[in-house]
Amino acid sequence: MTKRILILQRVVGVLYIIAGVGKFFPQLESVEKRLDDAADANHGIAVIGDFTEWLAKYPMGVTVFVAAAMIGSGLVLIRNRELVLPALYGQLAMLVCFVIVLVASVPQILVLDAAFFAAAIYLTVVHRRAPAGASHVPAEAGADTET
Repeated sequence: MTKRILILQRVVGVLYIIAGVGKFFPQLESVEKRLDDAADANHGIAVIGDFTEWLAKYPMGVTVFVAAAMIGSGLVLIRNRELVLPALYGQLAMLVCFVIVLVASVPQILVLDAAFFAAAIYLTVVHRRAPAGASHVPAEAGADTET
């Protein structure tokens, strides 16, 4: 893995940690309001409407779950160990769920999450193509070559 890819991976990790911590500060993003808005926007839609209404009943549980997932996957990306690929798969699944639940009430989520989705896809491809064990070796400082 090149140093540039490792930097990208760690920047994405830091952004996930910041977003995860931000879930606990309603001034930055009110998860409860987002869920209420999504429940209203998805009301009457088969399957997703009822699911969104259920999520809106438990905003603190959703907040803790999403924040833990974001912070945990961000830490994995920063540490660059064996769980990077599962963390990336989890991030992709989480982004798809966010879009499905929130797109009716927050259409701009498509633009915001597209960058995270593209980064996760790119990093997934890089890690899947790397030889076994090679993608988990931290790049040496100043090195910009394949390991």
